[in-house]
Amino acid sequence: MPSSTPSGVRVGCFAAVAAALLATACSRTGTTLQPHASERFGFVISTPSSWARVETQDGQRQWFVPAAPPAGELPEGTAAEFIVVMSLEQPGPLSEFEVRRLAMSLLPMHGVSGFQRTAASTTEVAWYRFELTGSTAGREWASVGLLVSGARRLHYVVCAAPLGDWRTRQKVCDDVLRSFKPGPQSP
Repeated sequence: MPSSTPSGVRVGCFAAVAAALLATACSRTGTTLQPHASERFGFVISTPSSWARVETQDGQRQWFVPAAPPAGELPEGTAAEFIVVMSLEQPGPLSEFEVRRLAMSLLPMHGVSGFQRTAASTTEVAWYRFELTGSTAGREWASVGLLVSGARRLHYVVCAAPLGDWRTRQKVCDDVLRSFKPGPQSP
């Protein structure tokens, strides 16, 4: 039996429903990224525009979090959703063994997977990408990260979200990592 609804109307309705679902999904992440440049370490990274920036360890760790932690508390002990860029004056590039050992020691993590050197690597600058899980204050999180090791310094970049929100937040974290530019890495 032929349908009484013209196919153009069905397609239009389907497109409207798909657009509404996409808008809902995008608004759930609610993320507009804006670039942040570190004058001290030379890197540039895009982070959610509404997030607070908190420096720790004499500025060597720059945290971007949905809300600044309470006075006297640090993101290291409170945040389960965060972006952190750790910058160390560390001559390199480090070997893969050294990079893996270092990566495992910088955050309270449970496991790391997919650790691999990327195509962006050169003889002067080594790029590694990885996925890891960890926990902060009893709250588990999942993340993606980069470790960039050059002649002068290294940057360790991690974008994390609570484990239960990871599927909706991972795209934002991938966009954040793609935006990362380490700045000058050689003398």
